[in-house]
Amino acid sequence: MITISNLAMQFGGSVLFKNADLQFLPGNCYGIIGANGAGKSTFLKILSGELEPTSGYVAIKQGARMSILKQDQFQDDEYTFLTPSSWAISISTT
Repeated sequence: MITISNLAMQFGGSVLFKNADLQFLPGNCYGIIGANGAGKSTFLKILSGELEPTSGYVAIKQGARMSILKQDQFQDDEYTFLTPSSWAISISTT
């Protein structure tokens, strides 16, 4: 279980969120939606420990595991659509 208490984050004078209280319970799947710049990625970075919140805290139950898949749209820029050559597509009309 992950517990979020009184979480707030701001950059300069811009408040992304404040007074956030939330619990993520085992066995559930959660999604975070919002407009661009609303603080979704920042919130996930706080959950992962990559960023410190302005105030509040995140508590992860001892023995619990959190997995993270980072957002990196440039990760595979070195590859073209047809690489690697070990990929194959077969199309048959018969």
